[in-house]
Amino acid sequence: MERLKGKWLLLFKFIKGNRALVTVTLISGLVYNIFTLLIPIGIGRFYEFNFDITSQRLKLLESLSFLNSGSFTIFLLFFILVVILRFIFEYINRYLISIIGESFAKNLREQLFEHQLQISTSIYDQKGIGKYLLRYSGDLKSIQDYITKGLFKYTQDLILILFLLATISFIDIHVGAISTVLILLANILLGFINKALYTISVSRRNQRSGLLTFVNTRLRAMASIKAFNKYYIEQKRYAKRSERLYQTGKKYQAVANLIFSVIPAFTYLMIALLMWYVYHVKTTMGDTFNQTSFLILILLVISFLPILRRTLRVSIVWKLGSISFEKLLNIFSFEAENTLPSPKIDLADKAISFNDVSFNYPSSNNLVFDKLNISFSPGGITAVIGGAGTGKTTLLNLILKVYQPVSGEIHYGTHRHNELSEKTIRRNIVVISDDFPLYGKSVYEAIVYSRKEKMVKRATKLLNELQQFEDAKNKLQLQDSIGDLGKSLTSGQKRILMYARALLSNKPWLLIDEPLKGLKQETSSLIRDKLNLLSTNKSIIVFDSEVPGGLLVGQVYSQKDNTFTKK
Repeated sequence: MERLKGKWLLLFKFIKGNRALVTVTLISGLVYNIFTLLIPIGIGRFYEFNFDITSQRLKLLESLSFLNSGSFTIFLLFFILVVILRFIFEYINRYLISIIGESFAKNLREQLFEHQLQISTSIYDQKGIGKYLLRYSGDLKSIQDYITKGLFKYTQDLILILFLLATISFIDIHVGAISTVLILLANILLGFINKALYTISVSRRNQRSGLLTFVNTRLRAMASIKAFNKYYIEQKRYAKRSERLYQTGKKYQAVANLIFSVIPAFTYLMIALLMWYVYHVKTTMGDTFNQTSFLILILLVISFLPILRRTLRVSIVWKLGSISFEKLLNIFSFEAENTLPSPKIDLADKAISFNDVSFNYPSSNNLVFDKLNISFSPGGITAVIGGAGTGKTTLLNLILKVYQPVSGEIHYGTHRHNELSEKTIRRNIVVISDDFPLYGKSVYEAIVYSRKEKMVKRATKLLNELQQFEDAKNKLQLQDSIGDLGKSLTSGQKRILMYARALLSNKPWLLIDEPLKGLKQETSSLIRDKLNLLSTNKSIIVFDSEVPGGLLVGQVYSQKDNTFTKK
């Protein structure tokens, strides 16, 4: 129920913010419907002109002077004008509805991406990234159809159906009653069919999402698949999932196409009943049904076919759109970062301390830390040492507030971790680690977030300094491409760019995982000297399996029994 409210709240906010566009769209649709209704009436009037027949039933024409003109030339000119105006207003209406759909999808995908950037890392650790890719393609398309076809076009079609039924009833009340009853019966029948379709649609959408996640995972692990010759195994796994989706797809198509087939059947049934009624009037009641009236009724009923096809199919659009809305609103409900105030505080001369901090990953009950107490003083270099799996990376992520402790407190100066937003903390801390990859098209985009000329000069100078001992073929320029998340770079190039990115940000705290990893000997010496120099006015924490040689380390913490102790 809450998510249902959320859907309508999103729609209401959008309509409120686009009142003019929505109003013009509805007016153009109304005018377009009126001209649509005039065309079959005009054809009936032509029938009167051509065969010199008059109909007492068509008193409606008396109020339409241009159709009731005694001059065929004037009538024809006005009829052509109606056709042209119908074309113009149909184009305007279709275009505006499409713009509404595009605009709503744009707003929603921007909100979605903004929120996904803020979602807690622990959520992604549990669910994976690939699971969310479908939200940006299939789900947004279904929601766009929900807005355009399910709301605006359906509303206009409903108004047109009411106009058509009113016109038919004006010509003959009995035919109007027959048409109304048949439309109601069609809606009741399709309502039952759509219940079955909804269940199948949910299953089909979930299987598609799962298949996309499977493909995304395997493509990211392509090197392992190739190295261990797992082609056949993964093909079989994919084929199994694909078969399940195929079987569900067959069920979906069986029910969906039943709906598509029922719609014209009901329309033609309306024509059959109209023919029966005309015949019944003639043979039983001894009355002759006017030819012009009959022709207009047939044309009006035939006009129902495309409109009914859209209105009775709209339930599929509603179902798929509702599923997609539910999935997106589910993402919006996930725990997000930066919900706390983000004051600008300076941690340059403040200690970072852990007080009885315990932590375990959501997917495990095993504690990584059990009442950890550790303090990092401002200034100088602190080393945290331990083997693989001892919690060094977890400690780094806790300092950055990527993760939060399950108990205990982390203090940043006088502030507790639950008093500061992630944004505030990260304004003061920068990280160098393979877990925080480079991204962007070029070297410049990977290391700098500003386009100012001053920053370009700083970046060029720093990059040249860090690369001074590299081979000429490995030296990078700011405009060079780095590939997807730095895939085109060597490990040494990646590490140099990570240092450049961190140093250009000029933050008071540096967290460095394996500081000399992947660097050639001369560059390692350069980095050591630079870190030693920086330690006079910055606070540096390095994480490694042993204390890196050559660094002026003031404090050392080593791992033991789910905690770190000072050596």
